[in-house]
Amino acid sequence: MMRGMNEETIPTWAIHRRLYEWILSFAATTIAPVILFVIAVIEAFMPFVPPDVLLIPMCVEKRAKSAIFALLAITGSVLGALVGYFVIASFVGSGAEWVLGADKIEMVVSEFEKRGSAYVFIAALTPVPFFALTTAAGIAKLNFGVFLAACIIGRSLRYGLEALITYKFGQQAKLFIDKWFNTITIAVCVLGLVVWYLSTLL
Repeated sequence: MMRGMNEETIPTWAIHRRLYEWILSFAATTIAPVILFVIAVIEAFMPFVPPDVLLIPMCVEKRAKSAIFALLAITGSVLGALVGYFVIASFVGSGAEWVLGADKIEMVVSEFEKRGSAYVFIAALTPVPFFALTTAAGIAKLNFGVFLAACIIGRSLRYGLEALITYKFGQQAKLFIDKWFNTITIAVCVLGLVVWYLSTLL
């Protein structure tokens, strides 16, 4: 039930799909919570399989523990975001000025001073690559309190809503989330940005 594709049908070159299927195979195992936490940490500071892949089937399997699973994903993701903000940003930033030029770095810093918290929040809530924004926020030295709040709120809304919907509706919720959740979160963010922009004109 947990595997959407038989491993024999996966092309040899499709490493990303094999990784996805491998992660998914842990959903019904006793170590699933540990794997979920580790994935959430890693995905927040480097390209990796998103925690949703494991979180949703785990919530379907053990609906009574949905809140615990969501909390693990949120905590791991926020901790990973701190790695991106402090460690990866420091590593990337040391060579970024040489590669991109001082003017480009200054532009990133200026942009994050204006809208950095919104970018981080949107990345935390939607399928926009979260790791890129956690690193960019660190390079631009976005206010740490603002960064942390955006991460916690965005990740809590995303994983909390997924767990809540799955807890309420079970397997039907998984099908709905797989098909529509990302579209809905993007639409909500776009609507919020439009409302915010219109309010600045009044």
